[in-house]
Amino acid sequence: MRNKIELIKRYSLFFIGVIANAVGLALITSGMLGTGPTACIPYILSKKFPLSLGAFNFFFYMLLLLCQIVMLRKDFKKYQLLQLPAALLFSACLDGMMYLLSFINPDRYYLAIIVTVVGCVIRAFGITCQLIADVVMLPSEAFVKAVSNISKKDFSICKLVSDAIMVAITAGLSIWWFGKIMGVREGTLITVLLVGPISHFFTKNLSYTNHYLENEGEFIYETKFKLVEGKRLVITITSEAGSGGRFIARILGTILNIPVYDKELIDMVAEEGNFSKAFVRRHNEKLYRNALHAFFMENYSFSDWFADYISDDSDDDSNRNYERYRELFEAQSKVITDLAQKKDCIIVGHCSNYVLKDFAGVINIFITSDMEHRIEYIAEKYLLERDKARARIEKQDADTYEYYKHFVGHDWKDPNGYHITINSSQFGYEGTAEIIDHIVRHNYIAVPKVKVRELRKKYNLEK
Repeated sequence: MRNKIELIKRYSLFFIGVIANAVGLALITSGMLGTGPTACIPYILSKKFPLSLGAFNFFFYMLLLLCQIVMLRKDFKKYQLLQLPAALLFSACLDGMMYLLSFINPDRYYLAIIVTVVGCVIRAFGITCQLIADVVMLPSEAFVKAVSNISKKDFSICKLVSDAIMVAITAGLSIWWFGKIMGVREGTLITVLLVGPISHFFTKNLSYTNHYLENEGEFIYETKFKLVEGKRLVITITSEAGSGGRFIARILGTILNIPVYDKELIDMVAEEGNFSKAFVRRHNEKLYRNALHAFFMENYSFSDWFADYISDDSDDDSNRNYERYRELFEAQSKVITDLAQKKDCIIVGHCSNYVLKDFAGVINIFITSDMEHRIEYIAEKYLLERDKARARIEKQDADTYEYYKHFVGHDWKDPNGYHITINSSQFGYEGTAEIIDHIVRHNYIAVPKVKVRELRKKYNLEK
């Protein structure tokens, strides 16, 4: 539950995002090279009838909101009506910015290109602010999301079809009314090609702001390991690639006789979020690797094979748009929280240390190891040469770093995020598991209530 201070922060950021989005769209339109796909229908209507672009944009958004209500029916939540004031704010800002920027009338083609590109950058920043704020969506995006949920098709596919239909309608109306195509030109294509990747760049580099929006202070855990009565014994294990964290978790689970959830989470998350198992497996703790991949995954990823084709590592880097990624993270967090509430268990990775940071009775453990041992482990496990094993380690660690930065806003190796850090190369996998077992059994499960006087006597500290 978000408190008032956090909501104020998030809605303030959303307000900034709406203004930036409106400024960007106004600049793109002022470039006279066409407008964005979602604004092209209101644009052509404003050229035919005596109402402003912002006014028609608001009416168009209301039509999309009505379509959502009809499509979703009982699944349409009351809070989604916040799209109404959001649409009004955006449309009013759009009209205001169109008026303030009316002096822009590029008389050279290259100037029109510059104005359009600058508009794309500003609009991408605005979209990023709205995404990070995570409070309400504009009807244009919410409509596509509703279609995606009902059709069970990927968001990006639905967005592609939606944009194509809007562009086609605009082209048809403009030819019918004016005898030529208006509102849809190369500027529309530039908008499609640039806004997604630039927004991804901003999102990637501003994701740390999530931490400040949450208003939870520093990412610090209590160091008390005493099990709270009525609570579960839950151990989270996060590890560097090749440090043997998963193997250690299995050994520890056998010693403590409690279940371990690692790859088992894939099926559970898939069921919780209504994803395919392949989708969860491919997108687990991985972000985009290049701008081209970001563009197609953020906007128009046609299929899994195409996503694999454009990524620099087809086995590890296939991702989806921000919204689907956020839904996946939320489903994952829900599964982890439910497990921690229902049974004693060990949970491996998946940001479990962050998800359960406020859970009473949890021990968060980080497993590290010397690079030499990590290379040997990966080389033996995957039958790789040493240089390829090192490259795999560096890539996997980089993916985990980006994943944490994106959703948590912290360095995943920050010691404040864990109660214990152990170097498995110093103690071996069994030795590391036994150390954790010793801590759990002697300092966590059954801590005797010993008075200070008895401790002094036991350790000869009377003097």
